[in-house]
Amino acid sequence: KVDDDKSPLFVELVHIQTKSCVVKCGDEIKRGQFICRSGSVGFSPEPHVHMAAYRSAENAAATVRFRFERRAGRASGETGESSTFLVKAGGWYTSRGLVPDVTVANI
Repeated sequence: KVDDDKSPLFVELVHIQTKSCVVKCGDEIKRGQFICRSGSVGFSPEPHVHMAAYRSAENAAATVRFRFERRAGRASGETGESSTFLVKAGGWYTSRGLVPDVTVANI
């Protein structure tokens, strides 16, 4: 079992658009790299990407938290500093971060 911060991070992507994934199991990805398009495959209320990260390839591995980066000036057209954020279950996020007062429960 591996659970230190230096071990590889395994990421699972679910509900993605069919045939949109451009990486395969074992590939190393870089910051900003396109990996897939959001979709609505399976039990899914609307298109999104469900991501889970693990520090072990074992089936019973616990998930680990990871940060997303919001880059000012990129898709948002904003200026200023980039920032990072941790997502919380049930939240609704865009490239700008959490959308206030919107949760999966009230969509």
